Amino acid sequence: MNHSCSRAADSAPKRAPGTYSPPSPLEDLHILDFLELAGSQSKAGIALAMHQSTVCRSLHLMQHQFRLEPSQGSMVCRHGQNACLHHLRLAYRAHRLMEGLLRIGTDVLHQSLLMGIEGVQLVPPRFRSGEHWAELVRHGLLDGAIVSSFCLEKRLLSGQAPQWDGLGALPLAQLGLQLVAPTPSTRRVLLPRKAATPLLHQELKCHGFAVEQQPEACQEPAAWIKRARDRKLAMPISAVLQGTAWTKASGLEPLAEQPPLIEQLWLVLPQGAAKTKAARQCLRRLRVQIAKARTMQELHE
Repeated sequence: MNHSCSRAADSAPKRAPGTYSPPSPLEDLHILDFLELAGSQSKAGIALAMHQSTVCRSLHLMQHQFRLEPSQGSMVCRHGQNACLHHLRLAYRAHRLMEGLLRIGTDVLHQSLLMGIEGVQLVPPRFRSGEHWAELVRHGLLDGAIVSSFCLEKRLLSGQAPQWDGLGALPLAQLGLQLVAPTPSTRRVLLPRKAATPLLHQELKCHGFAVEQQPEACQEPAAWIKRARDRKLAMPISAVLQGTAWTKASGLEPLAEQPPLIEQLWLVLPQGAAKTKAARQCLRRLRVQIAKARTMQELHE
């Protein structure tokens, strides 16, 4: 018996150093999580590098085995949720943390912060409200999220952090957003949905800009650029993170009039995970990434 167990362990697939794969019993949960985060089976398939039919089979299997009932009106867990699945997601998070990994989400403006950072499992970027990000972390679909102050419902005083039960918000940096467009004289701006970035909508309207909303299904940078070009709209970017080279390559240029758009970024984590080695390393690496981006911007100014 012991020999057969040893042979089974030896024959298990080996993974390359520095890579992470979900344990075999959790592979279907991994697919379901990415389906929830990506928003559609096709986008989940792209993010996971697998055929859409595989995503569909895993979804049906999980719904059958865990007796999940879809909830179309829900902000999170649209494909079903119960206590059993919740505990399974927390167990999967514990395994990631045990392996020194954090699954972190953010939006298109800040996704470049996570690129190339060791110990981070990337998910498809999407614009969401602060409360939506908090719910995803609380339910175990994410281990953390980079959240902008523009995603909050109400302004906070300087030095304040958003408060969510069971979560902590660790300050990352203050960054400025810049409006860029095919025609720098426009007063019309393309923004994410108001529900996702309420304070950004409020700020631009206060400065006299007309606002159009990007469809929720079109979250990719190429979709943003195409709509901005087609409709001659401005769009916000993080000048520090995207840089002048990206702006020029995209056929965009800064508006002549730039409203002051300063955002505070936080790394939102579960309180229990915030003190882990993986979380401390991730926070440090993100701050280093921001410092490097600022230095590169200064060199090109």
